[in-house]
Amino acid sequence: MLKFKQINMYKFWILSVFFLFACTSHSQNKIASLPPALVESSALIKHKCSFLSLNDSGNKAKILVFNKKGKIKHSCVLRNATNVDWEAMAYDGKEFLYIGDIGNNENKRKDLVVYKVRIDEVLNNKSVEAEKISFHYPEQSNFPPEEAQLYYDAEAMVVKENVLGESELLIFTKNRTVPFDGISKIYSLPLVPGEYEAKLLTNLHLPATNWREESITDAAFYNQDELYILTYAKLYMYKYENEKWVQKKEYLHDSWTQKEGIAVDKKHIYLTDENESGIFTSNYLYKLKK
Repeated sequence: MLKFKQINMYKFWILSVFFLFACTSHSQNKIASLPPALVESSALIKHKCSFLSLNDSGNKAKILVFNKKGKIKHSCVLRNATNVDWEAMAYDGKEFLYIGDIGNNENKRKDLVVYKVRIDEVLNNKSVEAEKISFHYPEQSNFPPEEAQLYYDAEAMVVKENVLGESELLIFTKNRTVPFDGISKIYSLPLVPGEYEAKLLTNLHLPATNWREESITDAAFYNQDELYILTYAKLYMYKYENEKWVQKKEYLHDSWTQKEGIAVDKKHIYLTDENESGIFTSNYLYKLKK
C-alpha cells in the first residue's frame, strides 16, 4: 500500500512565469510533433521503441501507436468500448494494458470504467474486445456533490504491487473543490473484470500551493520504486524507502501548454500535451533527463 503524508491560456502563462522562481527547471526538448490524429493526447505509455496514446472525451475508442518521430505506426479500436472521457492508461509491464474512462469533470458520472486488453493484441490487430472493470467511489453520495466535495474527477492511474505482492490498479483523483484544498484521493481497484467499490487508500497532498501545481493530470511508475506524478506546472518523483514514499525530485516543466501524458524509462521522462489554440504552440512529444 502507498504510504503518503496525509495528506483562456493567459492566466496559466502568468502563473507559470511565477513558478520559474519556485523550483529548478529541467531541460525539456521537443523531439517530435504529434500526428494530426492525436490532437488531445491524454495519456502515454512507452513500450519498447514505441509510444501508445489516446484522445480524450468524445473521440473514437481507439489507441494510437507512434514512434519517436511522431509517425503513426498502428491504431486499434476497442470494439465494445465508448470514449465518454478517456483520460488515463496504465501498463503492468508484462501483458495487460488498462484504459481509464475515468474523466469526470462535473463529478456526476455513474458509469466509470477501466478497460483491460492484452497489449500484444492491441499492437497486432485493428480492433479488439476489451474486458471491463466498472467501479464507483463509495464516499460519493451525491452526483454532483457540493463544491467543497468535488474530489471525483481523475486523469491518472498506475499498476502497483501492494504489500501482499498482489498487483492492483491505483487511481489518483483530480481535485476540483471550491475552495480548493489540494487533496488527491488515492483509490485501488482489483485487476479482475467486474463491478467494484473503489477502495480509498489515503490522501495525497503534493508540496504545492495552488491548483495549477497540484492538479494531477497523469502518473507513471518506473521499476515499481519510482513514482512520477504530473501536474499542469510540475512533475514530482517519489521513491519507496523505509516502507513509505518519499519525495526525491521536483521538476518544473514548461507549463505554457496543457501536458497530460507521461511515460518513463531508465534515463528519460517523456511528456505529451494537447493541441490548443493560443499564443503557445502545442501537440508535441517532449523528453527530459531524469
